[in-house]
Amino acid sequence: MQKRNFIMCILALFFCMVFSLSILSNALAAGKYKNYPVPKECMDQVRKEGSQLNIYDWAEWWPEELFKNFSKEFGVKVVRDHFADTEEMVTKIKLNPKVPYDLVTGSGPTDAVRLNGMGLLQKINHAWIPNYDAYIMDQFKNMDFDPGNQFQVVDSIFLTTYTFNAKFIDPNDKHIGSWKALFDGAAKYKGKFTMIDNQYEAIGTALKYLGYSWTSDNKDELMQARDVLMKQKPYVMAYDSWPRRLLVEEEAWMSHLWVGDGWLLSADAPSMRGVLPAEGTYIAGNTDFIPIGAKHPATAHLFINYLFRTDVNALLVGWIGYPPAHKHVMELMSDKMKAWPGFVLTEDYIKKCDGFHPRMITGPGQEIRAKIWEELKK
Repeated sequence: MQKRNFIMCILALFFCMVFSLSILSNALAAGKYKNYPVPKECMDQVRKEGSQLNIYDWAEWWPEELFKNFSKEFGVKVVRDHFADTEEMVTKIKLNPKVPYDLVTGSGPTDAVRLNGMGLLQKINHAWIPNYDAYIMDQFKNMDFDPGNQFQVVDSIFLTTYTFNAKFIDPNDKHIGSWKALFDGAAKYKGKFTMIDNQYEAIGTALKYLGYSWTSDNKDELMQARDVLMKQKPYVMAYDSWPRRLLVEEEAWMSHLWVGDGWLLSADAPSMRGVLPAEGTYIAGNTDFIPIGAKHPATAHLFINYLFRTDVNALLVGWIGYPPAHKHVMELMSDKMKAWPGFVLTEDYIKKCDGFHPRMITGPGQEIRAKIWEELKK
């Protein structure tokens, strides 16, 4: 045991050294891209607000260095609270609109659109986020559900995938590389794999496995997805959106996760492998937004603008392993990062994938999903 712990410590130290060197390299390369500071009006308001920022986000995800550097540079106290999954976050803001969170990070369009529809999000002031407007990729500027990024911004790109531990699962298993691993292979890996604790992700994955659109609102297709999920249920170890401990301590061997999570976990568990399912998947932006109860909205804008400084966004993306939404960050990423499945996508693969559509969160699409999820979680 002592030998194993020593080896793990050495691996962790090596990863930290490599990561630190990559940060230095990225910072030097990023220097050629201009930083656009927020206007004086924004900074004046930050000071009037008390120089504090209350963030609601995932635990153990973004690099701590990012928050520490922001605090040091701008003299802002960052206070963070964490959610276990985004449904918990949506419910909390819905039930208590005055909850004083200034910024929610690491969400997605299903959450932002629902909250905005309830009047629970503040409008983004683009005059206060010049870095974002200068560097966000064009495809994220005028999305159908939010033209002009009026109520949310995209900090990176996510895909739903899965990851597995090659110490316990053979990479040559016939189901690996397909969604079949989570369904046809469920009995083989009974009690050793987890599913994301989110109705849109679990049901969407079942739909894609069956050859349907992730965002389908067709009753027959959704009920077929229900059937395969109910069949899978006895073999699932847990519904957990961030099963870090289970994977690192090798209690779970495979997890339904988002694209960069396996990359991040591989720092502690080098035998983790990422999978880009052959059938296609769901692609969307990791979205950040300002709730209606925010007491420090100018400071939230300051943080968004800071986040889209090229060196800072490279730090974020290089740590979490999610594809960048910043125009220039991909060129700063290492070859190892680019080789992680799902980090770089071909046009042919993108054609197999689905993006956000309101039908999944409204009308029959939402009603049927809610009933399926309630039954599944009993």
